[in-house]
Amino acid sequence: MTNAIKTAQQWLHDADAFLITASNGFSISEGLNLFASDRKLTTVLGNLVEKYNLPNLLGALNYHYPNVLDKWRVYARIAEYYNYNYYPAELMDKLR
Repeated sequence: MTNAIKTAQQWLHDADAFLITASNGFSISEGLNLFASDRKLTTVLGNLVEKYNLPNLLGALNYHYPNVLDKWRVYARIAEYYNYNYYPAELMDKLR
């Protein structure tokens, strides 16, 4: 057994708890698809999708906006839609 595996085993043994995360598939099941170019993108970002030809949420978050106000509009709209209006789907409820 390599030293790296032995070290990892020791970390697991010594840990108080484990945090297991899920990636994009789980977020998609909750309605957050960073890669989709669909009606929800326009629902969330409105006229900014067409104004900046934004392909998806990931593109919107990484875009270099010439207008700083529009940049913060994007961030605010995403935060409002996905944070303040979030209701867990069945899969998330089962995870709890």
